[in-house]
Amino acid sequence: MSAEITEKGAVLLGRNVACDAHEDRPIRVVTHAHSDHIINLTQSISECALIVTTPATKELIDILRGSMLSLLFRTQLLDYEKPLRFADECITLFPAEHIIGSAQVLVEDAEGTRVVYTGDFKLPNAPIIPSDILVMESTYGNPANTRPFKESVEAELIALIRKGLKFGSVYIFGYHGKLQEMIGILHEAGVDTPIIVPERVYQIAKICEKYGMKLGDYLSSKSDEAKEVVKRQQPYIGIFHMGAKRYVGKNATRLYLSGWEFGAPSRQIGDREYIVALSDHSDFEQLIDYARESSPKLVITDNYRVGNAPVLAREITKRLKIPAKSMP
Repeated sequence: MSAEITEKGAVLLGRNVACDAHEDRPIRVVTHAHSDHIINLTQSISECALIVTTPATKELIDILRGSMLSLLFRTQLLDYEKPLRFADECITLFPAEHIIGSAQVLVEDAEGTRVVYTGDFKLPNAPIIPSDILVMESTYGNPANTRPFKESVEAELIALIRKGLKFGSVYIFGYHGKLQEMIGILHEAGVDTPIIVPERVYQIAKICEKYGMKLGDYLSSKSDEAKEVVKRQQPYIGIFHMGAKRYVGKNATRLYLSGWEFGAPSRQIGDREYIVALSDHSDFEQLIDYARESSPKLVITDNYRVGNAPVLAREITKRLKIPAKSMP
């Protein structure tokens, strides 16, 4: 059994499976709904025998890209830890704890050889899957990409929000998945200020709740209640996609959620403007931990997507004495 990553970004596992980009394989697995993992999905829908993903990921794709998977009878919705047999191989998905529905992929052959693709994942909550060949994401694959302050980020985030609310509304910008996590953090912290989100963030939050996330109360910006809050000039928390930062919340306290912060939990970049180190990926030390505990004979690091795959491969070989290479 083998694994590789193609020049087009497809992660090939065994003889039948291509993950996160199109390749001439009978099965296309979509590990999650972010754009760099649904590359050429339309082509896969046309040409593959089966599209495999989790139920939550399917619902997210239908919102973000239209009902492309709802209309496809060849879509196989696969719950975590429920094996799917195809020819002489067995495919199993495991939680990745990246965004709702995100999955790791295990492919086993008839001899019991195990090839694992982590997709984007976040420790400590994601399970570490034992492997013979391990294909890893490499987003924070440089030793400098370590956050010694991981446990204090949420407390810092809430403190900045409470501080900002003393002056008026607070706007928080990020990407889908992280935005819905932010709603949950506010709920868990007991923040009772109205939360207003645009319609797409609202729809995705409802999917997150359907699959188990606890988010508390929040309002669609289209709702009469949200419009009344704005009309009364009542302080509120606006949670918006990063692409909207040029258009909304210009006079509010502004927080940007970014995983590319390693010096401190937050950094001030302007008057009432901050970057906060909230990440939905594992940092470098957690990547090393995964490779160690998975105990593979070979590691392949993903050099197609943003990250530090060559550096991570060298560090795995150096630190763990496990052969590793980056691809493509």
